[in-house]
Amino acid sequence: MNKRIRKPVFGPRSALPPSAACVVANGVRETLTSILSSPVELRVFEPSIPAAPAWPAIVKDAVLYRVRGSIADAAIVLRSADALSLVAALFGEGLPVDPRRELSPIEHDVLDRTVNAIAAHLGSVCGNRESRSVERVGTIEGYATYFELLVEEPVAARIGIALSRDPSPEPRGRVEIGHLAAVAITTRATLDLGRVRSGTVAELRPGSILTLRPYDLERCSLHAHGRSLARGACGVRNGRYALHVEAVGAAT
Repeated sequence: MNKRIRKPVFGPRSALPPSAACVVANGVRETLTSILSSPVELRVFEPSIPAAPAWPAIVKDAVLYRVRGSIADAAIVLRSADALSLVAALFGEGLPVDPRRELSPIEHDVLDRTVNAIAAHLGSVCGNRESRSVERVGTIEGYATYFELLVEEPVAARIGIALSRDPSPEPRGRVEIGHLAAVAITTRATLDLGRVRSGTVAELRPGSILTLRPYDLERCSLHAHGRSLARGACGVRNGRYALHVEAVGAAT
């Protein structure tokens, strides 16, 4: 049997919970059901972080609306064909709709009202809205996260939702000191002998003896990876070098 090994691909992934996008989708579905007076079938696509070259394709020929929130700004993206289909359904017009036709002023007004109703359900992804009004904008540069709501019945249209920033991922675990208790680290004890004449240092040879005074043994410090851990007196205990810890941390 032939086995194929798929090449791993690493890329940014949105930290926006799919459940938050589903909350938006459920609210939008209920709103459209009420406005269209007909059951609405809607699918939601998982939030993603599009690459920079993808954003021009996402917003091409689209009507953009911005909602300012306490967590992030959100934008509703309606491409020309989707906006026309949605407005035609609101007016009860038959489909298909000529995608080259532009919206009339009345249709723009109806679309603005519909978007305002949709924007009421964006709180789960952008936080509390700073204003109840939704503003139409010409661009959404610098936005990070994007997901789409696909309306399948009674009209075919895509409603894009973009966010100005991706939420910070929630910590899924933590390391406690007990988890590291058995990890071995290399430490080094050093003894500060104070001042020694340079001539004495130059004359050092294997077997040379340096005189230590009793209080010199009290200036010992313990280090690990360049960081001071403890200070105290050094000596010998049970036939092994030892450090009697008198203070913890770097000297102040």
